Amino acid sequence: MESAALERISQALLTIHNPTVDNDARRQAQEFLDTVKNEPEAPLWGYECAISEPLRPDQVRHYGLSLLEHAIRQHYASYDLQRQLALRNWVVELATRVRSTDAYYLREKIATLWVSVATRSWGSGPSEWADMDEILVRMWNLNPAAREMSLAIFRTLFEDVFMLDDPVAGKRAGTLSAQCIEVLTDEGVLQREYDTRNEEITRLRFGTEGWLIRWSRLLGECLDRGAQDSETESFAIKVLQSLKTCLIWALPSAIREADLLNRISQALTIDNIKVKTLATDCLHILFTRSFSDYKDFAAVIGAVFMPSGISTLAQVYADIKMDIDDFDEDSYILLKKLVEMIVGLGEYLNVSGDMKNRLPQETDLKGYLELVFATTQHESLIISGLSLQFWCSILRVEALARLPEVNALLPCLLELTADRSIRYERIEEPTITKRYLDMDFDSVPEVHAFLGNYKRFISDIARLIVCRLPVDSLIWIDQRLDRFFSSWYGWRSSESSETLQKDPLFLIAYAQFAVVDAALRGVSRWKSWYKESDRDEVLTTLNPIVERLCDRMISMDVTDPVLLRKQIQTLVQFAPLMAHVSQTMFRVLEKVLRACTFAYPPNATDETRELIRDVRNNCDTELNRLAYLMPETLMEVYPDLERIINEIITSATLSDHEIVSFLSFLLVVSQRSSTPNKADCFAKIVDPVLNRWTDESTMKGLSELPWFMERVGIIEIANYFRARGVDASTDLLATPIDEEGRRLKEKLKDQWAALFPIRATRIFIQYTIERLEHTSDEYLALLELWKPRVQPILPHILQLVAQIEAYHNPANWDDLPAEVRSFVKDSCAERFWQVGISLQSRDEFVDESVRAAQTLRDFADALGRMLRYTREYAFLALGSITQLESTMYEIPGIGSTLWAAVAGQPQGISLHTWKHLVALVVRPTVKNCPPSLRDLFLADFLPPVLSQLERVISEHWDDLSRRGLVGTVEEDDVLSEEMMEEYLLRQFSSVVDRLLIDLVGPVPTKSSPHSAAEMGQESLFDKNSKSADLRSYVLTHPTILAPVLTLCTRLFTIRDTRCSYACALILRQIAPLIIGRYDEVDDFLCDYVMSACLTVLRDSYYADVAGEASYVLTLVYTVLRGKYDRPFRKMHQILPGISGEEIIALERELASVKTLRQQRGIMLEFLTVMKAVPDVPEGEVERRIARVKKERESKQAARWAVSRKAVEQDSAVENVLSGGALVDLFGEN
Repeated sequence: MESAALERISQALLTIHNPTVDNDARRQAQEFLDTVKNEPEAPLWGYECAISEPLRPDQVRHYGLSLLEHAIRQHYASYDLQRQLALRNWVVELATRVRSTDAYYLREKIATLWVSVATRSWGSGPSEWADMDEILVRMWNLNPAAREMSLAIFRTLFEDVFMLDDPVAGKRAGTLSAQCIEVLTDEGVLQREYDTRNEEITRLRFGTEGWLIRWSRLLGECLDRGAQDSETESFAIKVLQSLKTCLIWALPSAIREADLLNRISQALTIDNIKVKTLATDCLHILFTRSFSDYKDFAAVIGAVFMPSGISTLAQVYADIKMDIDDFDEDSYILLKKLVEMIVGLGEYLNVSGDMKNRLPQETDLKGYLELVFATTQHESLIISGLSLQFWCSILRVEALARLPEVNALLPCLLELTADRSIRYERIEEPTITKRYLDMDFDSVPEVHAFLGNYKRFISDIARLIVCRLPVDSLIWIDQRLDRFFSSWYGWRSSESSETLQKDPLFLIAYAQFAVVDAALRGVSRWKSWYKESDRDEVLTTLNPIVERLCDRMISMDVTDPVLLRKQIQTLVQFAPLMAHVSQTMFRVLEKVLRACTFAYPPNATDETRELIRDVRNNCDTELNRLAYLMPETLMEVYPDLERIINEIITSATLSDHEIVSFLSFLLVVSQRSSTPNKADCFAKIVDPVLNRWTDESTMKGLSELPWFMERVGIIEIANYFRARGVDASTDLLATPIDEEGRRLKEKLKDQWAALFPIRATRIFIQYTIERLEHTSDEYLALLELWKPRVQPILPHILQLVAQIEAYHNPANWDDLPAEVRSFVKDSCAERFWQVGISLQSRDEFVDESVRAAQTLRDFADALGRMLRYTREYAFLALGSITQLESTMYEIPGIGSTLWAAVAGQPQGISLHTWKHLVALVVRPTVKNCPPSLRDLFLADFLPPVLSQLERVISEHWDDLSRRGLVGTVEEDDVLSEEMMEEYLLRQFSSVVDRLLIDLVGPVPTKSSPHSAAEMGQESLFDKNSKSADLRSYVLTHPTILAPVLTLCTRLFTIRDTRCSYACALILRQIAPLIIGRYDEVDDFLCDYVMSACLTVLRDSYYADVAGEASYVLTLVYTVLRGKYDRPFRKMHQILPGISGEEIIALERELASVKTLRQQRGIMLEFLTVMKAVPDVPEGEVERRIARVKKERESKQAARWAVSRKAVEQDSAVENVLSGGALVDLFGEN
């Protein structure tokens, strides 16, 4: 290379990295370096820049490597043989000349270049690389730096072939994976495993020794020296990193031959955190892989369960000492990984008769269970939580739960669950557990989400233990409860005190009730599960214990509202166990009724009143739950209940909401019992409420918007405002309310509570049909009662929603006086507080709301809340009505009428309301439509719904993007407002995504993992087949399918990767089922879906979606290209810089392979080479580590709701291809 050119490149790089250089000079230097990449001699210049020279800066070497990377990625396929060989030789020379002092990122970059060449030429192609293994062996023996480089190369190669979704490696996945297995495995092992071997593969190996043997030997040498010096530590780490990438797929016999289990176990015991952490990762991978031969299983998994293996794990766990005051992050990471690995071994305890994976007789089950229990006891709830699912699984499997080793641990486990039933989120003292939580989580919502799951698991374990040992467990819990509440601590904890609720004593008292609640659910499970011959004998012993425990709970005089709420919840749990003990349960009922009317103390603060209101509302719910649990017992005293409740209602101490709850209690009791006069009881409770829909004042108020405004009090408020001199410019928040205003506000509050009977209507419907099978006699009897009552009032419910929407529509305010228009606008404002978005703290937001309550703005706030609350309950009521079979759906034209009512005036519908509208109305309406009425209803309802949702999605996302491009937001309050809008828009988009999943989600399957193609495409569309579900209905009706595809394609390209990814999965799944069925659909897929895929692929924002988008693009193009040339023309139009000849060459290459994954690799390489999509370098260390980590986590995590099985998709595509596509385009087979 000319020295002048080298000097110019070096100078440009120095300019870019010099912070004192002005931006213009830096830009010019960058433009020069970008042009160099496209020069014909760029690879040679890159090689010469990358050569290690004493005075050459690392920036120059890295740029040289990037020139080589660009040449390999962009031009390797178009180079002639001489240039390909030159590139390969330069990469090999750079790798062999690497030094230990070279920067880590340079060594990793060289390894990536090697693998980029290898995935293109190792074992195939005109410039076939046949001696790669030989070169690597020679590097292994050359020097320590070259040896480390060989390890990095193999690690990178295995990641690309087996872990990452690399398109180039994907093209040759089968060949490359076979070659990797060949060189990794010892010759003797391969000869024993395979009778015949492919000579095209075997010729690529060098020598008889496999790489696993070499790595194991080196690892042993390093560990024997304790991995204490830098060289042995570095080699041990490098070997373990390479093993992590291959243990999941390497031949088990090769793993045994290399004695890797002992080597890695030895690494687990040395005093080096990094080595131990990597060894733990390797063991976890090894223990969670599959074994097809019992010898392999016994040699790996069986060996770990031997006493010596369990003892080693226990010692390693015990040696990790955590000191919260001297916290070591690396040790904590190791601890989490080790516990995850230990717990993961538990899947082998229940093998369900699988002899090849059965543990040996000598298994130390007792030692293993004690080790897991020790991890459950850890003070870090993250560590403790890793094993909770394990205990739930053990206790649910009869073959395991009855083992003596398990039963011996149950008392200790029950005590632990009792101790861990604490509400940790309420703890303020800096306990060790609290400090661990503070370190483990960054935000309060994350803590609450984790603790919610933790408490559910803890409760479930307690429930399952009681189910296994009901008598002993209940005796212990009863004694524990008695000891606590008989003590001074228990007595003090039950007092009413706001400050006490964060006191440890209060939290312990709350936990006592939580344990009792779990225990009672355990006894209920035992009663339904236990069928042994001594059942009656056990019941004779158990029932008095349950009764004694219930009596003890009833006798507790709890005055703290929060603790009282938990006490009531627990008492109601006795109902299914003691329905036969009427007198005791009547005492429970009395206790519940008393809690439902818990008195407000005189001069109580707003906070206390809110707390008591919450307790009363919760106890109302428990009252109704009691009705579900023991209707027959309660029906025996129904007249008394009716009398008592009427007395309570007439006492004027209940709110309208509470009255509805009491009436629903009577309704549920009467309808869930076997009383013969159900219809009379039903009519007595329901008809007075429903009749309010048709009284003259209600109908007038719903007829037109002016009457509606008058009914909600606008005229009274306007008159009051005029009397106060309020005009359009008045700041309501700065104007205090006077006594007359307070009286008006109280009057309106009472008026609003009974304005429309929407809440009672919804609760009565939902509570009566809740959890009833639609084929049951109870449900059918209720349907006969509800249908003639609901159909006449449905128009009024729709009118109510329509008037609320009209109220919120600014276009309807023009005729209002200016001051009224200003007030109505204020009442339509939605005020939210969202953690991480709102600039105010939650307390500040609440304080502002409290201050607003003393001003005139409270009129607007209160009216707005009432209208939003009424609208949401109307949405809920409509959702409940959809559960009444054909009641709504058989009404002619109801589909368009319904949508016109709920969304006829979209100008006044906020994103928050759109979200509720879709979630509470649209989704239930679609899912609950009877199949026999789909033609009548869905064809009328869905097209306008989907089209309007697509318009709303587009308008809001386009507007947000447009405002984002105009300029930056400088004011904090504006920024917060924009963030809130984006947050709500993402929530709304997510709900619409779920609607699409409802419509075209996965085909329901049972145990057989057959693809759509294997079942036969026609069966998916046969209305008489088992797959005649909503999905097949939508896919076979073009008038519905068209807006579904339009909406899905639009969501695919919004700036929300979760929604985009979900839509990519949907498109990938349904495309094989719809391609070729309708010309219009095929045209849409060509014209819009292909464009959307390229939009996603071009934008780095969609990096997580690009994989699925490339599958969809390849699928649509390859299948439809066999039908007509529209895909060809569209591709040529979208990519004007690509010639028709180049696209034809692409098609020939696509037709030469059979699987979708290989075709997708070809498509992506073509788009990258042609610069249709950006070539994002993937060799940077941080990016690659992040990708590998994410891929590992995704393989272990549960898949999202839309299942994607690549094998099934390939089969489906092949099924379509066989009908004529690219395979036949060139007359090839």
